[in-house]
Amino acid sequence: MLNAATLDAIEQALEGLLNDGSEEAAQLADVLVKQLEAALFEQQQIDSESAQPKMKALLESHPWMMPEQIGQILDRIIRENASAKSKRKKVIAIANRVTAALEPYTACKPGCSACCHMNTMIYEHEAIRLAEMTGRKMVRLPYRPLDQIALNGDKFNGEPCPFLVENKCSVYDDRPLVCRTHHSLRDGASQCRLTSADNYIRPPMYDPDVLEVPYMELNASYNPAEPWGNIAEFFPTSDCGENIRLAK
Repeated sequence: MLNAATLDAIEQALEGLLNDGSEEAAQLADVLVKQLEAALFEQQQIDSESAQPKMKALLESHPWMMPEQIGQILDRIIRENASAKSKRKKVIAIANRVTAALEPYTACKPGCSACCHMNTMIYEHEAIRLAEMTGRKMVRLPYRPLDQIALNGDKFNGEPCPFLVENKCSVYDDRPLVCRTHHSLRDGASQCRLTSADNYIRPPMYDPDVLEVPYMELNASYNPAEPWGNIAEFFPTSDCGENIRLAK
């Protein structure tokens, strides 16, 4: 969610990019402005008459999902003396509980795939898991700075996920964390439909950062240089047909 600290950080980042004067900095500033516009629109949607009652009912029914409550649960998991694999499984289990709690309030239904056309960023360990479960060849990506990852990933907005088959996720049970945190609190799935790469606005939702930020901190604590990128970078679509058939 947007707050004063977040807005200040974005403002400082924009100022630094604009002062840089390079073409790459200008491109990054443009991406940041678009993301800010989307976030502002999302905040308006969260406060809308449609989403607000759903969020209220959700948190009344599941008080453990209040940010401060779930934050404490996740913090305990991260601080455990356990392997990264063990901790990741526990975070995924929490994400699954969140998904189950959200089900009565979301517009998401089988066959809806709007969020499967977003810029979906995953970690290398998640890509390895998908490769192991599907038999699909995985491309090894180098570690890259976040600004480069953002520029590359933005190119995939509007493109279908390489694991999307007939408008359904073919790896649903093994999908990455980011795919587990996105949903829509709009009244109908048709309102989430993406018609072009430039007009996608994230729908109102239970804040995905509640889960994604601790997961990022967990991964960084074990391997700060773990490659990260768009799912289609790890699994190019050129061999999609053959590998999806293998997965099925």
